[in-house]
Amino acid sequence: MVRGRVDPGTGRKFFSAVLFIIGTAATLATVLGFLGATWWGWDRIADWRFPLMAILVITAITYGLIFRSAVSAVFLIAAVANGVLIAPMWLATQSAAGSSDRVRIVSFDTSGSGDHRRAIVAWIDDVEADVALLYRTNGDWADAIATADVPYRVLPASVGPDAVGRAAVLARTGASVVPMTPVPGSDVTVRVTNGSTEAVLVGIAVQNPNSTVASDNRIERFTAINTAVSTLEDAAVVTGNLETSRWSHAFEVVATGMSNSEDGFGYVATWPSTDWPVVGTYAGLPLDHAVYRGDVTVPTRRVGPDLGPSHRPLLFDISDATGSG
Repeated sequence: MVRGRVDPGTGRKFFSAVLFIIGTAATLATVLGFLGATWWGWDRIADWRFPLMAILVITAITYGLIFRSAVSAVFLIAAVANGVLIAPMWLATQSAAGSSDRVRIVSFDTSGSGDHRRAIVAWIDDVEADVALLYRTNGDWADAIATADVPYRVLPASVGPDAVGRAAVLARTGASVVPMTPVPGSDVTVRVTNGSTEAVLVGIAVQNPNSTVASDNRIERFTAINTAVSTLEDAAVVTGNLETSRWSHAFEVVATGMSNSEDGFGYVATWPSTDWPVVGTYAGLPLDHAVYRGDVTVPTRRVGPDLGPSHRPLLFDISDATGSG
C-alpha cells in the first residue's frame, strides 16, 4: 500500500458493510412491523412499509450487482413482502356507484393551523365540499367563514369526551348534515344525506402514542368506534387522523369489517404536509383515512395541499353502491 493513498479494497469493504447494515436493518424492521400487536413501538414501524420497500429494493440491487452476494436475495424478499402489502393501494378497486348522488367530505386535522383558518375555509369552498370535519381546532371558524365570504355554517355538533382538543363541523348551505351524539371513542358524529346517498360520518383525530398507556388508550378508542359502527343499521364512514397506516395492528382494530377508501387511489401521504422535491408526498406517511361499511362506496378520493397544519386534508366523495338505491 502506498502511503497517503486509500486502499481500494478497504473502501470496497466499507461500502459493502454500510449496505449490509442498511439492508439488514430494513429487513429486521420489515419483520418487526408484523408484530405490532405485541408492542406499540413495533406497530409504529409498520407505518414505514413504503420507505422500507424503496430502501430494500435499492440496497438489494446495488449489493447484488456490485458484490455478487446472495444476501441481496434476502433484502429483495423483504422488499417483496412490503410490496405485497402496499399493492392494493394501486391494484384494488372501489365498488361502482349506484347513482350520481354524492356527498363530498373533507376530513382534516387542523392542529397548528394558527392564522390559516381563512385559507382552509377558502379551500373547502373551492373543492365544493358538502361537509368538513375539522379536528384539534382553534380559533373562531364562524368568523373565518364570514371573513372568507363562503356559503358555509358551523354546526352545533357535540364533541366526544375522548376528543383531543376541540372539533368543528362545517356544512355547505343547503347540504343535509345533521349532528348526532358522538359514537363512543369518536370526536364528532354527523349524518349526511344527498338523494339516495346517506351515511353516518364518524370523525376522529388522535395523537401518535409514545408510551404503552397512550397506545392502549388509542386501541380502546378504536375498539369502541368499531364496535359502535358495526351495530349501526345505516351505512357508516370512519374518517380522520388515526396516526397510523393501513399496515398496523391499530388500524386493523378500527377498520375490521370495513372497506378502505385508499384502495385503487395509489400511495399518497398525508403527513408531513411538506411537498418534497422530486419525491413529493412519497416521502411521507398515509396517516389520515376513511374506511366504510354498508351500501356506500368511494368514487373519488384525493389528498389536499399544504394549508399550514402538519397534516394534509383528506377529501373524498361517498355514493350509494350498485344495487343499493
